[in-house]
Amino acid sequence: AASCSVTMSAARSVTATFSGSFTDDPLLVQTTMVKAEHITELRSAINSLRTLNGLSAFPWTDPILTPGMTPLKAVHILELRFALNQVYQALGRPLPIYTDPTIVAGQTIFKASHIAELRIAVRALQ
Repeated sequence: AASCSVTMSAARSVTATFSGSFTDDPLLVQTTMVKAEHITELRSAINSLRTLNGLSAFPWTDPILTPGMTPLKAVHILELRFALNQVYQALGRPLPIYTDPTIVAGQTIFKASHIAELRIAVRALQ
C-alpha cells in the first residue's frame, strides 16, 4: 500500500501517482535471468489491473511458482500476455506489441526482454 504525506500552508491541488515496483528493476536485458519471482510479480500486477477494470482474476497454470523449484514454461509468458491483453481490450486500447510475438513451448528461450515488455505494458495502465 503506497502512501505519501504532503504538508501545505495554503489550499493547493496535489496529484500522486503510484506504480508497483518489480524485482531486478530495471532488468539488464542481456544478463538478467528470468526468475519465478518475475512471473509472480507480473501476475499480481495484472490481476490488480483486471480487478480495477471489472475483470476476474486470471486462472493461472501452475498458480504457485516456487523460486528455484518450478521450471518456467512458455505457458507462463503466454498467459501473462493473454491476461494483460484482455485488460487492454476492456479499456478499448490497442494491444501491446511484443518483439517476439510467437513463443513456442520447448523452442523459445525465455529472455529478460519478454519480462521487460510486459512490465512496460503493465505500467502503461497503472
